[in-house]
Amino acid sequence: MAVRATVSRFPQNEDVQESSGLPWGVTVTPFASKDENGLSPVYGSDGDLLPRCENCYGYFNTYCGIDQWAWNCSLCGTLNGLTSQAISRYSRPQSCAEMMSSFIDLELPMEGSEEEMMQARPVYVAAVDLSSSEDFLELTKSALQAALEALAPGSLFGLATFSHKMGLYDVQGPIPVVKNIFISPDTEGTLPIEPEDVMPLLQFLAPVETCKDRITAALDTLRPTTSWERTTGAGQGLEGVVMGGRGFGVAMETLLKYLGSEYGNTFALARVFAFLSGPPDYGAGQLDTRRYGEQYASKGEDADKALLPEQTPFYKDLAAVAVQAGVCVDIFAVTNEYTDLASLKFLSIESGGSLFLYSNTDDSTLPQDMYRMLSRPYAFGCILRLRTSSEFKPGHSYGNFFPDPQYENVQHIICCDSFATYAYDFDFTSATGFSRYASEQPVLQIAFQYTVVVPPEELSASRLVSASRGKHMLKRRLRIRTLLFGIARNMNELYDSVDPEAVLSLLVHKVILASLEQGVREGRMLLHDWLPLPRLVFALLRNPLLRFHEEGVHPDYRIYLQCLCRGGQDGASAFENYLIEEQDVDGSGFTSVMGFVSFLEDVTQSVMEYMK
Repeated sequence: MAVRATVSRFPQNEDVQESSGLPWGVTVTPFASKDENGLSPVYGSDGDLLPRCENCYGYFNTYCGIDQWAWNCSLCGTLNGLTSQAISRYSRPQSCAEMMSSFIDLELPMEGSEEEMMQARPVYVAAVDLSSSEDFLELTKSALQAALEALAPGSLFGLATFSHKMGLYDVQGPIPVVKNIFISPDTEGTLPIEPEDVMPLLQFLAPVETCKDRITAALDTLRPTTSWERTTGAGQGLEGVVMGGRGFGVAMETLLKYLGSEYGNTFALARVFAFLSGPPDYGAGQLDTRRYGEQYASKGEDADKALLPEQTPFYKDLAAVAVQAGVCVDIFAVTNEYTDLASLKFLSIESGGSLFLYSNTDDSTLPQDMYRMLSRPYAFGCILRLRTSSEFKPGHSYGNFFPDPQYENVQHIICCDSFATYAYDFDFTSATGFSRYASEQPVLQIAFQYTVVVPPEELSASRLVSASRGKHMLKRRLRIRTLLFGIARNMNELYDSVDPEAVLSLLVHKVILASLEQGVREGRMLLHDWLPLPRLVFALLRNPLLRFHEEGVHPDYRIYLQCLCRGGQDGASAFENYLIEEQDVDGSGFTSVMGFVSFLEDVTQSVMEYMK
């Protein structure tokens, strides 16, 4: 678990924090195998026996005061009694992880029988758009071939297609067989028959290690729907316009319910890879892409405000279904036409998945991205909780998660790989802030509960060796990191403790939130508060995240950039391209827009005029 604070010495109070011009918060990469200094956690067992504070429910840690019978919570200061079992445990401090390190990873008991835990297998389903081109399908086939190479033995794989009908493939027989169900064009309609009645789920999900060749053969049979099929099947759409017959919404809703019927039995986690070649325009969940065009100029509306919100709650509601079903959805859009990712994004980001956008098939890195994504270790069924000492509290939280509907500062993450990063900003709980004379330091504790699938080879040393041969097993764990921070005595100490990358990450999140809630213009205005960071401000003003619609920024590309929260995975080149001081900021050879030097001069002049 890597944790990076924007400042390692916290501001003393709200006035200091605001006058510093620095965002205050942390970024957290919970499933990173090591911390930000390269240190691994101390592993242990009996995570369910770890003492918790009666007041704030924080976990016991190395910063807590302890005597023979009780311990003081390092977060809230409450005195808590110790059970006889804990007293015995802590009489041998070198035998328990929580007495050895403030960064621990503890085993938790699993619910259910041992046999149920050993039946769990990773499940992957590809949903392929057939209302597409040959080039799109060739790229998709290459990506899925790469995925098959990356999947671990023991995985189950299913292949589905969608257009004006939904296809389910049985690849466990001698030749691939597809069974189709026609999708109703009605925007409120569902499939006329349940997929379980068409093909039992265990017939649809094939073992990768024994069926890889048959899955490949099934992929080779994929063909685009013909124009005749689309016209006949899809018919007339909105206001008589002939639609493409891309029934994505119904297909995804069907797959989630199909998989959800076996959640916890056949699998503990499923991932759906949705490959889209254009906007959903048929059946339930269809999107009206006519909102992208000339009508905003004619109506005098702000296109940047109009194109950022979702036009339907359908996919946000579907994300809640995905969370309940334990399904993570990754969307791969390969298109240069307006697809309204502002509406589609919730299905991926709230289920813990990723959103990818490729403008064409020629230079797409989709196969490489698939292989990289599936080669990384991941956890699932995760719960992330952040606690602080009493002087401050978490404000906004940012990342691809589903917020708990009942508890504050609790996030549910269906799937979390070792690069997934989340961010929090902080607020003071009172005007006093941190007392100048207090001996206590600010404390931050992050708890991350998660499940992993352990392959048979990692179980070979355990008592389960005979029973688990050839089977995977679930392990539930609790990872806890407790940190102490210093307090800056003056502004110089505050600035000296800045982590530029953490500042940039949090600032980008805050600007994105402002642009989503109030529009791009308001997001740009927010940057005026951060002028002590002139290079970052200049770069963000030139970045497509905050450039105006009329400057040629495609709304789907803007949404795609907003949904990148993959710390450590993406290179910095996309951002560094804008960190330049020449007048020619677009690389065209012409000084068509303001360069960094002129930008600084303009800021200086504006400040001088303001001070008059």
